[in-house]
Amino acid sequence: MEKISIQTEARGTATVVTVSGRIDSETASKLDAELTSAVGGSANLVLEMQGVDYMSSAGIRAIVKAAQAAEKKGGPVKMASAPELVTSIFYTVGIVDKIKSYATVDEAIASF
Repeated sequence: MEKISIQTEARGTATVVTVSGRIDSETASKLDAELTSAVGGSANLVLEMQGVDYMSSAGIRAIVKAAQAAEKKGGPVKMASAPELVTSIFYTVGIVDKIKSYATVDEAIASF
């Protein structure tokens, strides 16, 4: 069984990347590739993280890299539906100001 599931969907002016499962040293490269591709298509990126049950520093690195790439293109990365586990990690490492969190994907998209 796959440890991570990643789906990408264009919605209006944003690309929504839905992630579920474990983001760790084994799966972070897949997330990195998907996020790099998504930022290539749209600078406005929403990460729907509701199904994430674990995230290591490798996952944080992939997300920060995507946020930096999106910023260079003039768009932000926003997070939606993140469980407390994920938001607490973002607070702990101090990137919560760079990657804003929203309750729903629709709220995140409306904020662009």
